[in-house]
Amino acid sequence: MDLSNLLFIIASVVLSYLLIVQFINFFSLRKLGHFPAVEDYPFVSILVPARNEERNIERCVRSLLQQDYPNYEILVLDDESEDRTWEILSNLARDNKKLHIFKGNPLPEDWIGKCWACHQLSQSARGEYLLFVDADTEHKPTMLRSIIDAAQFYQADLVTGFPHEEVGSFSELLTIPLINWGILSAIPMPLAFALPHPALSITVGQIMLFKRESYEQIGGHVAVKNHVCEDMALGRLIKAMGFRWRLVDAGQVSRCRMYTNLEEVVNGLSKTIFGAINFRTSLILLFSLLLFLLFCFPILVLLLSFIVPLADALVKKVVFVVLLSLLSWMLANIRFPLPWYTAFLYPLISAISIFIFIRSMYLTSTGKACWKGRFIANYHVRQ
Repeated sequence: MDLSNLLFIIASVVLSYLLIVQFINFFSLRKLGHFPAVEDYPFVSILVPARNEERNIERCVRSLLQQDYPNYEILVLDDESEDRTWEILSNLARDNKKLHIFKGNPLPEDWIGKCWACHQLSQSARGEYLLFVDADTEHKPTMLRSIIDAAQFYQADLVTGFPHEEVGSFSELLTIPLINWGILSAIPMPLAFALPHPALSITVGQIMLFKRESYEQIGGHVAVKNHVCEDMALGRLIKAMGFRWRLVDAGQVSRCRMYTNLEEVVNGLSKTIFGAINFRTSLILLFSLLLFLLFCFPILVLLLSFIVPLADALVKKVVFVVLLSLLSWMLANIRFPLPWYTAFLYPLISAISIFIFIRSMYLTSTGKACWKGRFIANYHVRQ
């Protein structure tokens, strides 16, 4: 058996496994809004770090002020913004007693900006639960009630949810789908819920609800103060210390548009991808190789078959791999709704993702990673 045939057999096996994981997660990931209502709702502090968020902050805060929840406060920290963020927050806070706004203290040298902002927020919060949400999210009035329902149902110390990721440009269609595909494919959720290993977790910083006592016991954001992907690090800490972590689908109650153009997407994902896999060079290279072999190489061979005659048996294997790949991406787009035609872009999505993976590793390891005017490099590079 030649190398090409062997590669496509391996690709078929890997894709079959990924499809099994996807089918499991397709039905086992529960949606917010579908948990039993609790009888007594605890006091919750909603915490929003904001730096240069004039584009998003009003929409986010107004949606939080409209929550149909009996007992909560909203704290927003302006993290040394250089735009109109503080002006917008001041106008919103004028007639809203639930809303408390703060100007952040200068960033210490050994902290990542977002971690420092979240830490300051947590110090002022009064809630039994702490709900961290990103400033580029928007929420239906049922969001807070539904995530507390989930936390009480699971008796969880951390509930994290991924909102519906909106796409408004073609460049976003070439990048955002990888996030949805990765969440659906990465880990069988029943296994992640059952086993305590920290690596078996996906934590999404856009929505993180902590039981305050558990958050303080793991050290809060102080424990991850220089981690560029603090959400994943916090989730791993929760599991490592024996607390209960749960992931839910928040797409029916929350939405987010993280980026609006290709430059924002590439820079935004480049700052976090390497940290998300705990700065492991070997994993970045492995994932890049897998994306190429599963989703780029078969398409190249298929196109080559129209130019250079190839053995029928090999072409059949290539077509089978391409069909499995298409099914895999279609499943992700159905579960986390995106335009139907997005699935057919998967070879291009994968190629761009490989570029972002390598770029993230390079920028982080060389100290050149930057976001919103701050260098955020982390030097804990590992093999």
